[in-house]
Amino acid sequence: MNAEMRRRLTAAEEDLASRVAALPEGADRLGDQRRAAGASVVATGLPSRRVEAYKYTDLRAAFSALAPVAPPADATAAAAAVAASWDWDGLAARRIVFVNGRFEPGLSTLAGLDGAVDVATLAERAGLPDAHLSGTDLPIGRLSAGNEDPVLALNTAFWQDGIVVRVAAGATVAEPIAILSLVVADAPVAVTTRHVVEVGAGATVRFLEHHAGPAGVAYQASAAIELDIADGARVTWARLQEEGPAALHLSTLVTRLGAGSALDRVSVNFGAALARDQGFVDFAGRDSRVNFETVTHLDGRRHSDATLVMNHAVPDCASKERFRAVVADEARSVVQGKICVAPQAQRTDGRMMTQAILTGDGAEAINKPELEIFADDVQCGHGATSGRLDETALFYMRTRGIPKPIAEALLLEAFLAEAIEGLGDEAISEALTGRLRARLAAIGGEAT
Repeated sequence: MNAEMRRRLTAAEEDLASRVAALPEGADRLGDQRRAAGASVVATGLPSRRVEAYKYTDLRAAFSALAPVAPPADATAAAAAVAASWDWDGLAARRIVFVNGRFEPGLSTLAGLDGAVDVATLAERAGLPDAHLSGTDLPIGRLSAGNEDPVLALNTAFWQDGIVVRVAAGATVAEPIAILSLVVADAPVAVTTRHVVEVGAGATVRFLEHHAGPAGVAYQASAAIELDIADGARVTWARLQEEGPAALHLSTLVTRLGAGSALDRVSVNFGAALARDQGFVDFAGRDSRVNFETVTHLDGRRHSDATLVMNHAVPDCASKERFRAVVADEARSVVQGKICVAPQAQRTDGRMMTQAILTGDGAEAINKPELEIFADDVQCGHGATSGRLDETALFYMRTRGIPKPIAEALLLEAFLAEAIEGLGDEAISEALTGRLRARLAAIGGEAT
C-alpha cells in the first residue's frame, strides 16, 4: 500500500485556488486561457526552491498572503503621482499611463502617433469594464504558448488591463513611446498588467518602460510584455524598475525576432524588496541579433533576480547578454542566464557575462550561467566575476583629494554606466546614467 503525499497549501496558495475557482465561466478563448493558466499554478503551487528556475528566489516563501486587487486610483492622487514621476529627462513626451493596473487616458499623451503607431487597451479588446479604445482581437498568448513559467501563468490568469501597440511596417518613430506603470496605495494591493507590442517589418521604434510606487507599502506588482519583432525591424527598449522598497515586483518579457531584426534592451533595477525580471527570447528568423544589458543596484536586505533564456532555433543569429550588479549591506543579487542552441542553429554567436561588485560584508551575488548546445558550428561562451571595489583606483582618487564616499560613488557609477551605454542610444543612456548618479548620491548621503 502506497501512501499518497499531499502538499500542504500556504495561506497564499489557498487564496490563489479560491480566486482561480472564482474566474468567470464562459466558452471564449480568454476565459479558457485565464482558467487554464490559474489552474496550472494551483496544481503545482507557487514556485519554491524545489523548482530549479526558482532555486534562489523562493516565491512560495515570499508570498505570505495575496494582496487584494488594487481599486481604481483617486483621480487627484493619480494625477499627482504622474506629475511627480520622472520624465526621462524630457524623453517621455509620448506616454501611455497605467495607475493601479488601469489605463488612464486623461493622463496619457498619444498625440502624434497616429498612422505610424496604433494603441488600444486590452480591456476594450476583451470587452471588459473600463474600456477606452476600440479593437477587434485579443493577441494575448500568441508568443507565450507552451511557456509553463508560473509567474507568467499568474499574470495570464489575473491581468487587469494592458495595451496592444502596433507599429506600422516601414515606420520610423522619432520619439520614444513611454509605458508608465504607477501604484497609488496606502495598504497592500495587487496590480497586474499585460501588454502586447507588435513591430511591423522594417520599422524602427524606441520604448521606455517605467515602474514606480510608494515607499512603505508592501504592494505586489506583476507585469508581462509580449514583444513580436517582424523581419528587418529595429527595437530599442529601456526599462527602469523603481518600485517602493517594500514592494514585490515580477516582470516577464517574451520576445520573438524575425529575420534580420534587432533588439537592444537595457533593464535598470533600483527598487522593490524582492524583484524578478525574466526574459524569454526566441530567434525565429535568420540573421537577427539581440543585445541585453541588465544593471542592478541593491542595498539593505533587498533581493533581485535577473533570469534570461535565449532560444536560438535558426542559423546565423547573435545574442549578447551582460549583467552588472552592485550589492551593498545584506542584499542579494541572482543572475540566471541560459543560451540554448538547437541542432539546426548553426553559426550561432552567443555570449554572456555576469559581473558583481560587493560593497557590504553580508552582500551576496549568485551567478548561474548555462549553455545548452546541440549544434557544432557555433561560438558560445559565458563568464562570471564578483569582488570588491578596486582598492588601487580608490587610493589613487583619494590621493587627489576626493573624499572616500564620492570616490566610491564615481567608481560604482563608471562600472554600472558602461552597461547602460551598451544600449547604443545616447539620449536614453545619458538620462539613465543621470538617474543612476542621483541614486548613488542619495544612498551615499544616507550612509554618511
